[in-house]
Amino acid sequence: MSKLQQIEKENLSMRIYRQIRRALIDGQYAPGERLRISELAEALGTSITPVREAIFRLVSEQALEIKAATAVYVPVLDPVKVREIQLVRIHLEGAAAAQAARRITAAQLAELETLQAAFIDAAGKDPGLASERNRDFHFAILEIADMPVVEAIVENMWALMGPLLRIFHSTMPKRQISGNEHRHYEVLAALRAHDPEAARKTLQEDIKWGSVLIDWLEARGAEAQAAAPAPAARRPRSKAKVG
Repeated sequence: MSKLQQIEKENLSMRIYRQIRRALIDGQYAPGERLRISELAEALGTSITPVREAIFRLVSEQALEIKAATAVYVPVLDPVKVREIQLVRIHLEGAAAAQAARRITAAQLAELETLQAAFIDAAGKDPGLASERNRDFHFAILEIADMPVVEAIVENMWALMGPLLRIFHSTMPKRQISGNEHRHYEVLAALRAHDPEAARKTLQEDIKWGSVLIDWLEARGAEAQAAAPAPAARRPRSKAKVG
């Protein structure tokens, strides 16, 4: 709650929606966490009504879910849902990368290279920060592509994934990623060459590389199932004696 900033009363519902969605993307909320509308309104310095409107919009996008009438929760994703999100990202972010390759300027390419350098620097030090820098790289390509509808859909996919990525990056050990092995450099090379199809393919391969998250989810599920107590055996009913 402390990371939410008070906002002006103009366009309250939309501004609250954007703030909460950004908090989801940034992983400020954990999977399964309950969000209370009254607490959100107090943190934002607003009335309950615009917060409720923003929450309902996020629910319609599946970034939040309502249980038991008015209880709002951050969804808990399973491997099936994560695969679906990955599929959407593969197609839409791939299309955006192709468009970006047609439009990118030297200044925009230099900015992407700076973002990538920041990502590599963070990768071996702070997994959470590396996750943010990775997201900055992907969002910058969406902005260069200038495809607002695609960008909005993809941002919603990241809002769904943000809470899970928070847990994933805090659980997994820090990774040492060299510049020679990371797929972002292949994306940069394709953008530099203004090659739309190469940009599409290399970005799609980068997203597919993230399947390690699905493997991690499946391993966690298997461990939880193995650790669960076996159901108690039912005692057979005694048969009544016939006289």
